[in-house]
Amino acid sequence: MTQYLIPAAPCTHEIEIKHSRFITSVQQVTSASQHQAHIRFCQQQWPGANHYCSAAIYAAPDHSQSYAMSDDGEPSGTAGRPMSQVLLNSGLGEVSVVVVRYFGGIKLGTGGLQRAYTQATLEALKMTSQSQKIVRKTAYLHYDYADQKVVTHCLAQYDAITEQHNFAATIEQQIALPEELFEDLATALKNATQGRVALKKCQTGDNSCA
Repeated sequence: MTQYLIPAAPCTHEIEIKHSRFITSVQQVTSASQHQAHIRFCQQQWPGANHYCSAAIYAAPDHSQSYAMSDDGEPSGTAGRPMSQVLLNSGLGEVSVVVVRYFGGIKLGTGGLQRAYTQATLEALKMTSQSQKIVRKTAYLHYDYADQKVVTHCLAQYDAITEQHNFAATIEQQIALPEELFEDLATALKNATQGRVALKKCQTGDNSCA
């Protein structure tokens, strides 16, 4: 997946069903620890609630190892699972949702709870502003100062972002760019510098570049 939607800003939305309050908090997260921090934030923001149910996708939407959900004391499958299903259908990534419930004295039943948590999540996501995230890959290049102007021009044409710069005898530069543009940029650099500048991919989770 080269790009996907993420929450652009935190959002809070509240609904009431049969006197129970359902307060939904939506935040962008990029790790399991950030999702847990979001849950703790909601526990502090709305203390004394009966349940703090949650669901999250803390990476790209299709990254199945980054899913999380919790019923937090509600009957199994009545909160976290329907919330997670809403997230999976939304196409959002890097998203954490916590639904805080204050029990209103009327039991909703299994089906009623599923519908309530689904509705609470759906309505909150509709109110959440979204932005497009472009997935970038890290690459590396080094070149002589004489080629700096040409290289800078090429990088700008291919949406490359400089992550690190090292000015020594030659210029060493680490960049991040959309993966689908790597080959095009590599060709453009080679042609513009008569083969003097080669773009190298960095291996995931490694500082070396191939």
